[in-house]
Formats: sequence, C-alpha cells, structure tokens
Amino acid sequence: MAIIVAVANQKGGSGKTTTCVNLAGGLAEAGYRVLLVDADPQASALGWRRNGGEENLLGFDLVALPNNTLHKDLPSLASRADYEVILIDCPPGGAQRSRSDDITRSAMLAAHAVLIPVQPSPLDYQSAASMLPLLQDTALYKPSLKIWLLINRRLAGNNRLARDARDSAKAFFATDGLEMKILESEIGARSALAESPALGQTILRYASGTVAAYEFRKLTEEIIHCLATQNHAAS
Repeated sequence: MAIIVAVANQKGGSGKTTTCVNLAGGLAEAGYRVLLVDADPQASALGWRRNGGEENLLGFDLVALPNNTLHKDLPSLASRADYEVILIDCPPGGAQRSRSDDITRSAMLAAHAVLIPVQPSPLDYQSAASMLPLLQDTALYKPSLKIWLLINRRLAGNNRLARDARDSAKAFFATDGLEMKILESEIGARSALAESPALGQTILRYASGTVAAYEFRKLTEEIIHCLATQNHAAS
C-alpha cells in the first residue's frame, strides 16, 4: 500500500506546491509510482500540469481533490491502485475553522507523514508554528505520524539567517508530544524553480544540471530513506 505524505504549511507562499511537484518528479525519476493529490482549491499543481499542454511533462499522475474527506477517500484509493507514494499538496490556512484548514486536517489524518516546507526567517517560523496545535490534535489520533521540516527558499551566501536556519527551526518547533525531524536537505531560492511551472515541467526536466535540480535530487534521496524507515515500521 502507498505511503501518504501531506505537504503542508498554513502560511501562504512557503513553497508547498513547488516542493510537492518537484519531489514527486524526483521520486518518479527514481522509479517510484507516484500520485500527486492537488488538495488546494486554488489548484496550483493542476495549473502547473496544464501549462505543459496535452503531454504530461511531469512524469507522474495528478488528481485534484480539494476535499475535507481525504482521510476517507485516499486510503480507499491507495488500496485499489498500485501507487507507492501519494503526495498531498495542502492549501494555505485561512480563518479559524476555514475550509482550507479542514482540508489540511483531513490530509494529515490520511497521511503517514507530514512534510512542512518553511522559509528560514523568524516571521516565517512563527507563521508556520501556527500549525502546531493542528499537528498535536492529529497526533492524538495518529501517534505514529512522522513530521519532517524542510528549510526552503534559503538565500545564498554565508548570512546569519542561513547559518542559523536549522538551530532556529528546532527552537521554534520544539513542542511536547511531537517528534519533528529537521531534514538535512535544504532548498535554495533559485530562479529556475520560478521558471519551470510556466512550461509544465519539474526542475529535474527543465534544468536537470542545475544546483536547483541537484538539491531536489538530494531531498528525494533523503525522503526515500525516510519512506523506507516508515515502511519498515509499518510492516
């Protein structure tokens, strides 16, 4: 049965869709059968694929399901299909008890792991930390839920924010009852990542030899290791 990973952050502009699409492309490139679920009512991932025209240039399947019943729908879908990994692109947050938050909550209940891309700045950490109550509530029902945090859109150079990104993230997201892993992989702010969606391609196809593609391949390798650990624990 497929391992389900929700890519979530209630802060808009954190790079959820970019992370989700390019990670799906990396997993497909590595030989995994991948389904990406666009659960965002804005349908950014779906628009990304449409930009490629009739040909699917992404290399994996994609379906739009912006529903708050994902925890019921996806396990059934996974049992009927031969996907090995299902990634969920969650929507940004809204007002309390908004439809978007209900969708994210449902995605987390469906998931084996939650991947949180976050930009390395105190304001972004504070905004992303608003997810902690939601994660805690979900963990009550799914104590085996894994939480992975990805430093995303890191600025180039030896600046203080870049140097302290991991330590700052650990401090902001340290919460009793939640075991959170700060991924070793980090994704930089690269112009090619902003260009590839217009052509309906992942960074691995659009600019395969760039640093951006290298970083997503390294992230893919780390996620594969995490998935293998998850599979072993579930068996």
